[in-house]
Amino acid sequence: MALLKNAVDLLGCFTPSRSALTVTEAASLLGLPKSNVSRLMRGMAEVGMLDLAERGRGYRLGRMLQDLGQVARQTETFSARASAAARRLSDALGLTSYVSTLVGTHMVGLVHHVGTHHAQVGTPLGARLPADACATGRAMLADMSDADIRELLQGRVSHPTSDSPQTMDELMARIENVRKAGFAESHAEAAPNVDALAVAVRDPLTGERLALCLTYVSQTLSRADRLRAIDRLLQERKILTRTT
Repeated sequence: MALLKNAVDLLGCFTPSRSALTVTEAASLLGLPKSNVSRLMRGMAEVGMLDLAERGRGYRLGRMLQDLGQVARQTETFSARASAAARRLSDALGLTSYVSTLVGTHMVGLVHHVGTHHAQVGTPLGARLPADACATGRAMLADMSDADIRELLQGRVSHPTSDSPQTMDELMARIENVRKAGFAESHAEAAPNVDALAVAVRDPLTGERLALCLTYVSQTLSRADRLRAIDRLLQERKILTRTT
């Protein structure tokens, strides 16, 4: 049992930024003697759990574990993986995060995670927001053709507030900006004093489409924090949409 625990602890030392480990590094992280860790890593390599890293410098996760990870990703629902991504965003940034879906011409929140920031804002789960007047909606619309957008909305915008698009041409211009930037943004459109950042994500296996969103009080996010939030959203989209 102790050997199994050490093997599990060792696997936990690998992260996206630490994809390879030497015996010395692993021993330091685990707080175990190098000789013990050396034997452990050799044994794990013999059964395919670890492979030699490039240039023979330490070890990386073995192909067997990578294949098992792929199986896990394929059997876990896309919405569950999106929810996990939203939670990571909230944990990292302190903001409230949402997973939403497009229902007709409106966005509906499926899951939300409350952050740690002292001011948390958003909309209740199940509330319907016009797709043309919120960040999640425009992120989803940007993934469609112009013709499909006009057909879906029947050539009309909802303009619930003076900050939302007032004409179809204005909406299409904002959607084009979303396509160029890779993310959508809204300012006091879905609710007063609430801003949001969002990206659309598509399951590469099933084609299911969802949106990831971060909400915060208007004008409270610094430029650096806004850029960091955008970067994290784009990272999570990349993780959710990769095929391997």
